[in-house]
Amino acid sequence: MQTLLWPAAGRAEGLPAIARDDGVVAVPDCAQRGLKGATGRARVAFDHDGRTYTKVTSDVTLTVPMSWRHADKLLFGPSSEEYRFAMRCLVRGDWRFDTRWEEWRSHEPVVRPGARTVTVEIRTHAWVDQRRELLVGPWTVDVRPAWWEVRFTPPAVLGALRWDTVVVDPGRPGVSMATPRATRGVGDHGLEWTSVVPKRPITVRIEPSWPRSWSAQDDSAPFGVINAAGYVLWDLLVAGSLWRAAVLYRNRHRLLPPVDQRVTSNLRNWAVALFCLSLLVNADNMVFVAEGAFEDPGKWAEQARLAVHAWWLSTLAGAVLLLFARGGRRVSVVGIVLVVIAAVPGTVPSAVGLHGPTFVRPVVHGHAWYTVASVAAAALASFVLLVLGMWAAAWRLLRDGGLLRGRGARFPLGKGLALSVGSVLLIGVCQAVAKERDWLRGSWPSAFVDPTYVLRWSDGTFISRHTGYGAWHQAELRSGLLWSADQALDWWSGKLWVLTALAMLAFLHVASGRRTDFSAPAERLPVLRTEPGPVEQWLLMVSYPAVLMLFLGIYAANSAPALLWFFVDLAALAVCLRLGARRAVLHQRAGTGPQLGDLVTPADRTALLLAARGHRERLARLRRLDHGQSDDGVVDRERIEGELRNLRDWDSGSGGAAAPRRELPPDITVVDAVLALGPRDTWWDNGMRAARYAAVVSLPFAGVLTWSQTLRGDALNGTLYDPFGFPEVVWSAVSWVFAFAWAGFLLGALWRRLPGRRGPVKALPLAVAYAAPVGLFAVGNHLLGEEQDILALAAAAVLLVLTLTALAMDLDTFRAERVFWPSRTQLLLSVYQMRFFSLQIAWVLAQLVALVTLWQFFTSADVPPSGGGSVTK
Repeated sequence: MQTLLWPAAGRAEGLPAIARDDGVVAVPDCAQRGLKGATGRARVAFDHDGRTYTKVTSDVTLTVPMSWRHADKLLFGPSSEEYRFAMRCLVRGDWRFDTRWEEWRSHEPVVRPGARTVTVEIRTHAWVDQRRELLVGPWTVDVRPAWWEVRFTPPAVLGALRWDTVVVDPGRPGVSMATPRATRGVGDHGLEWTSVVPKRPITVRIEPSWPRSWSAQDDSAPFGVINAAGYVLWDLLVAGSLWRAAVLYRNRHRLLPPVDQRVTSNLRNWAVALFCLSLLVNADNMVFVAEGAFEDPGKWAEQARLAVHAWWLSTLAGAVLLLFARGGRRVSVVGIVLVVIAAVPGTVPSAVGLHGPTFVRPVVHGHAWYTVASVAAAALASFVLLVLGMWAAAWRLLRDGGLLRGRGARFPLGKGLALSVGSVLLIGVCQAVAKERDWLRGSWPSAFVDPTYVLRWSDGTFISRHTGYGAWHQAELRSGLLWSADQALDWWSGKLWVLTALAMLAFLHVASGRRTDFSAPAERLPVLRTEPGPVEQWLLMVSYPAVLMLFLGIYAANSAPALLWFFVDLAALAVCLRLGARRAVLHQRAGTGPQLGDLVTPADRTALLLAARGHRERLARLRRLDHGQSDDGVVDRERIEGELRNLRDWDSGSGGAAAPRRELPPDITVVDAVLALGPRDTWWDNGMRAARYAAVVSLPFAGVLTWSQTLRGDALNGTLYDPFGFPEVVWSAVSWVFAFAWAGFLLGALWRRLPGRRGPVKALPLAVAYAAPVGLFAVGNHLLGEEQDILALAAAAVLLVLTLTALAMDLDTFRAERVFWPSRTQLLLSVYQMRFFSLQIAWVLAQLVALVTLWQFFTSADVPPSGGGSVTK
């Protein structure tokens, strides 16, 4: 407020003075008169292209005379109170304390001293992501449903300053109205005013494209409701797919052993639990958004009452997980204790003296210690309950699926509870650091001084009480504590896909060991009779969109279109597999005989490996004969060629006299047949082997993708200032490795159905099935003018990881010969033969070049930060 002067001046002019209960507090003014002769330039630019949310950038250059009382303070350190006061006068005015959570700075203002002047360059930016009045620099952007109004509103303290130029660059498609008349145009759509007088404010109206307009209303009805409904429907599709698999398996196998019954029940029960959890997390958002609870940012204190709901929603979600896990009596007792601690303040807040709107406001005398302690305990208990429930559910899925040692082992409650509490406390520390950093950003450049002061007229009449920096700081800490349960619930709900993956993995493990054909011993059954059945194939298909693929289809910050991408992902994989199966080695026939996979059994592996080695040795001898051809060489060549023809028939000693003739199809060598089997005898073992290779190979790629998502450009702001920023970095890296490992699992499980004679060729169908939906989604992003994020980079990384995994699988198939070769590279050289190996190396190098090119292309992209404060003044 511009009338806050020195107390003596206030009393002399009849203006309010600032005083405390114990006397007058002298607060220096901004010395507005000293800014006569100062000049300024202001520019605001709207960047709509290549992003979901419009980015607004403000550039202000102020040149103030050294005669201004506070000019020399601008040369002080950025953390000094004098510097903050001088800077506050230039960017905020006379307010001693103010917060701007929507405004971001990439660096501190640049101060350039001159002989008689000081020049200050200030760059700030903001994102149009909510329907509200957005303050960025000296500009106010009034975001409305159909149009945005941009007003030039510099602080009143700068009323004596002469603005040489004021530029508004609205981006495409330009402005629809501007007052007063602009002096001239700048660039394609920009407008410039010269010698601007503050008494004639500049107002510009922008009508953005509908994607940018819709994105700016994602917290408002109906957009927010549709967005939350999109997440619920996605989870419903996944849950329905799991339920269908469980029902089909029950119908196909009426009599199931106990192990199969458990994993089938787990699959069905997790489908129900997943849908219930999705409703708990998203239904309240739909209700609140439909009611317009978050429409007015000025009612932030009233919105604090909604944070209390998160405690009992978290307790219900944790209870659902513990009911699914059925961890025993001890787990139930611990769960009940955590439910009571978390639910009581949320159900009966008055019992602990909690009133949300008051709790987040600054007060002079603070709040009762037991109220703050109860809020902290409830937030901690609710989050621990979620994490413990997730550990218990994962333990049950892995144990019942035989993926842990000791099927009958109980959930280790002590370790699980310690791990849950430790991880929650560690995340809490990260939250506290991020919230403190966000507070320093949002409250800049407010005064660090703490006094709570009152405004009185010179005759002593009371006007109002104003709280200082410290009281607002404490209020922000309490606000972060109150909202932490809600933020934790939203963050945690995005991790449920891991339990979905474990449920499918456990079921597939048990189903892979179930035999339905007892016509021969397991090692004598043809490999195609032991491939995944219809239910297992369905789950492998469903896992593609549910686990591996990116969450595609989010346009204009709305997830409703993502439902279509579930079917697009399934269709892409189904088409690639169907087209590829026709050219799979094991699906080829010798004349009118059966498919090769109906003849080859796991017991044939030893014989085939010996034949493959003999095949390679004879080919090497033929090449040596080509270099020194003679009459004797012709005889030797005919003999070697005859031996090669004989290797096309093999016999492992099974089947007796009535066994069908075992002959390789045309153009298929014995080496091809061995590589088509994969390194292990069953599709499950092949899948797990490929998953391990993919997990190791993917580590550098996961690091690059994580850095691109969370630590590059403006995404770094989201990491530094978001309460779950640093935990999200760790989670992003782990989830990428998990997704790549699952891609490897699919590669190994479907190894015998994939086309090609060499591993890198087998990786192509899965890579194409991944890239096709990504490419289609990228086309939609291009048409809507949204950012491409890391789509191309992820697709290239998947292709490269699968290629390297396939190379490792081929090498593992001939692992018995490893001792005879000085390196794995030379062994692979022998397996592929020179001409094939050179092509594989060229293929890998081409992918590396494409990966680097894409990386260089997308390094300039930026995304809006996900952080933001909850206290506004």
